[in-house]
Amino acid sequence: MRFDRERDWPRVGSADCPHPDNSGAVDLLYAVRHGQSTANAAFATSAPFEPDDMAIDLTELGRRQAAATGRWFALLDADRLPDLVLCSPYLRAVRTWQGIERELRAAHRDPPCQRIDQRLYDRDRGDLKHLSPAAVRARFPEEFAKEARDPLGYRPPGGESFADVADRLRGVVADLADDRRHRRVLIVAHDAIVLFLRQLLENLTDTEVLQISEAGLAGNGSITIWQRTSDGYRLLTYDQRAHLPPG
Repeated sequence: MRFDRERDWPRVGSADCPHPDNSGAVDLLYAVRHGQSTANAAFATSAPFEPDDMAIDLTELGRRQAAATGRWFALLDADRLPDLVLCSPYLRAVRTWQGIERELRAAHRDPPCQRIDQRLYDRDRGDLKHLSPAAVRARFPEEFAKEARDPLGYRPPGGESFADVADRLRGVVADLADDRRHRRVLIVAHDAIVLFLRQLLENLTDTEVLQISEAGLAGNGSITIWQRTSDGYRLLTYDQRAHLPPG
């Protein structure tokens, strides 16, 4: 089924999300990577999949991961439940949030305000989109060598670098710092978004970011949590997956 923005994402205006000025700040920040996508599943087997990155949907496992994540949130105490959701515009992220929202409603928990944030899209790899490292090395050896020399700064033809991802996220982090209406925010997006939120919120060096990447990026349906402190944000948990179904 093709993504229809009017059908698949509800209109949410300020009138739908009244929040008084609480003169506080965002105390808890959650980041959820979307559930398994059809591209994630196909990538492992070299099977064909939807070429439009924005329109890639969830697999059945991905939908179950979204539901399990929703049940995890539904069990939170009221003072830890998100009161704002910022979601990537990509279909796999939208579907993940919708799965979470259904579980909240099923548990008779009021879902938070919802917004699409265009800055939360996945890294655009341009002409190298959907190609595995092995395929890039075989077909575009010069590009493969460039990325190996500068993994964070390398920009594929027609695409963006990881440094570009971090740059667009700076505005998101700045908005969170200035937010005086919401105390607990959930971001539903992609593994690159989670990684570079870590860099910005935790003041990590590029070397530290690469070490995290080499150890393993946030998995499908995983939850990462930060708590605000007097001098920034402290990581509470990264890539939490204990709530997910086997698959």
